[in-house]
Amino acid sequence: MERAIGVVEFRSIAVGIAAVDIIVKASEVNIVDAKSICPGKYYILFSGGASEVQNSYNTILNESERFIVDGITIKNIYPQIMAAITQTSVIEEFKAIGIIETLTSPSIFYAADRAVKASDVDLVEIRIARALGGKNTCILNGDISSVKESVMAGIEYARDKDFLVDYQIIASPHPGLYKAVI
Repeated sequence: MERAIGVVEFRSIAVGIAAVDIIVKASEVNIVDAKSICPGKYYILFSGGASEVQNSYNTILNESERFIVDGITIKNIYPQIMAAITQTSVIEEFKAIGIIETLTSPSIFYAADRAVKASDVDLVEIRIARALGGKNTCILNGDISSVKESVMAGIEYARDKDFLVDYQIIASPHPGLYKAVI
């Protein structure tokens, strides 16, 4: 079975909570994460087979489109995504760092997935808009050329949708920086 995720962000917490029920009733999918996020929004991350995820996504889009800020589905999800969301990524060697910052949770998942598929980098973490003023970040680690390539691939969706806040590439981070952000 092809593994996929769906991520939907709502401008209404009440609609978001009700959407969890709709999503799981539409298809055999698992809710990975569902919670209120800053500033007063609600996000849902769900996983399953590609067709099931797409069906649940389409169902919620039809039911609640006017409340959806952003939403995506990603097929063949990169395995590092789940470790990054739970902050359990294992980094063997600290190298250059790439940071992507977006305004929506779906756009950061898309950025992270595109980035790790574009080049040989490790996905360190994904942070979703809690205590971040509604912003989302992902941090990448790898050699400088791979990090640059990955970040540029990762920002495309967010930039095109006007959800990109910023991105940074730090070629030779001070060892103290790793302790502060990782």
